Amino acid sequence: MASAAHEVFAEHLGVIQALRDNYARTEDANAVAGLVRSQQEVAAACSQREDQVKETIKELTNRVRKAGRDATYPAPEDAHQQQVQELNAAALEARENVDSLNSQLHALHQQREGIKGQVAQLQQKADHIEQIVTEAEPRTRHQLSLYAHVSKITWLFEQRSRVAGTVSNPLRTFDFDPAANSDFEVTNALWELMGTDD
Repeated sequence: MASAAHEVFAEHLGVIQALRDNYARTEDANAVAGLVRSQQEVAAACSQREDQVKETIKELTNRVRKAGRDATYPAPEDAHQQQVQELNAAALEARENVDSLNSQLHALHQQREGIKGQVAQLQQKADHIEQIVTEAEPRTRHQLSLYAHVSKITWLFEQRSRVAGTVSNPLRTFDFDPAANSDFEVTNALWELMGTDD
């Protein structure tokens, strides 16, 4: 009987530890927050880059127009040919710049979509974990309540790093340091407290 009760006690200790771990974990929240920050940064970079692209295209367009106007003025034949070559070179450079900027914008949009997908996956995972905790908590509370009634133990859960509480009938307190005492020693000590009626 002591062995069965010990197994039940160990099982409930495991459930309590699992609940503690679930409520103490912040990796998912931190990951979601990090991805949201990254998405905001990418969005800001996209917006800034788009403005730069617009200004660059506007400036290049003005340069092409000005060069076109300059090319219409009477000039020596050699000067005209030189202007045509310069205009062709400027137009080629402008096209290359526009293509490069468009490629960068496309890459930024893809990165933004990827981050959105990661955020959605993490949100689904967080929702799933929340559902598991919500479903498991009432059952675990009932089991703990039943265990407390049978064992006469009231736990002090706020002391996360210690095994502490009280045993009733008569009222006695206990406080063990898991780092200094093995599970076996703590279990035996609790059995002794529960079996003492003086």
